[in-house]
Amino acid sequence: MFAKEGADGRFPDPAMQDLWESMTRDFFSLRTYGYKGLNHWMEKQTYLAMGLTMTAAPELGVEATPLEGFDPTRVDKAFKIRESGHTTTVLLALGYPDSARVYPPISRFEADQLFTFM
Repeated sequence: MFAKEGADGRFPDPAMQDLWESMTRDFFSLRTYGYKGLNHWMEKQTYLAMGLTMTAAPELGVEATPLEGFDPTRVDKAFKIRESGHTTTVLLALGYPDSARVYPPISRFEADQLFTFM
């Protein structure tokens, strides 16, 4: 990423680029020592981006549904994701709702059964 940022001219001042790279490396090293690990942190970042995408989708008239419970090895193989140095942690289905379909009500527990209010 640092090479790409340099090529894109993100930091016209080389000293600022060096500072950014140093701060970023320090940040990543914190995630690999004494924490659950870099992959765990990156999964959380993925969920943050997914949450923002799901929040923005309705503004475009698109429905969004997160998917877990899949085999990441099969997904990675099907889309050649590992070859890019990445792995699948979550899937996000995006699409337009079928206005002709009648959906049954969704069952949900009451909030006081799910949350402890203090």
